[in-house]
Amino acid sequence: MPGDLCLVLPYRIMKDIDEMIQALDHVSPGLASDETLLYGVEVKFYSNKVAVDEHFQTNMKNLYVLGDGAGITRGLMQASVNGVYVARNLFD
Repeated sequence: MPGDLCLVLPYRIMKDIDEMIQALDHVSPGLASDETLLYGVEVKFYSNKVAVDEHFQTNMKNLYVLGDGAGITRGLMQASVNGVYVARNLFD
């Protein structure tokens, strides 16, 4: 999905990337042009899991962790269903 990497990366990182592109432009002229696209990759750490009970509650009362952030699901659909499940259990 196209977007502005400046909205998700710290200023110092973006400044370093810009400096790198300017330096590479001396080796490969034209690299630092308005036509150059940068791709920001997403990193997911599925092995990091938060300990939760059968209702997805942590050992802290009323603190629930679910979805991809908890290392429980791997995608939007599964995380959405996980959220619906927890919400229904909260109000039952």
